[in-house]
Amino acid sequence: MHRISTTALALTLLFTLSNPAAADTPALNEARTLVAKAHMGSNLPAIALSTAKATVSWSMIAEKLGADDANRIVSEEITALLPKYQPEWDENLARAYEKSFSEEELSSLVADGPASQYVEKVKAQQATVGGEMRSTSEPIVVALVTEALKATMEKRVP
Repeated sequence: MHRISTTALALTLLFTLSNPAAADTPALNEARTLVAKAHMGSNLPAIALSTAKATVSWSMIAEKLGADDANRIVSEEITALLPKYQPEWDENLARAYEKSFSEEELSSLVADGPASQYVEKVKAQQATVGGEMRSTSEPIVVALVTEALKATMEKRVP
């Protein structure tokens, strides 16, 4: 029994280490650099606030505090929570770009920015990257919004 467990563990470890999806590829590293350099994940607070405004909790907060104060306070809570959620958001964004672009394309985008020959491809791939982000990152937005609204309710709504 011990020998089977050891063999199973060794095979699992071998599969995990050889799985390209689990490894950091040069393209993924370029995508991470691109996301960071171009501040591509900076839309998370706006997406979170928009999502928050579509909730019943937002309506309750706005009713108690007024829409302007609700907007300001929930935005502050979202901003305070960004260090917890932004890294995973940015990682998912990098992985979405890695799926749509080659290492060469990503390197060009990092090095040349708006002058890259692949800028048009970025525009053409926005729907694909956006769809990938929706499928992988919705839980991040939900968690961020839930935590921000809960904190707002606990701190500010009697």
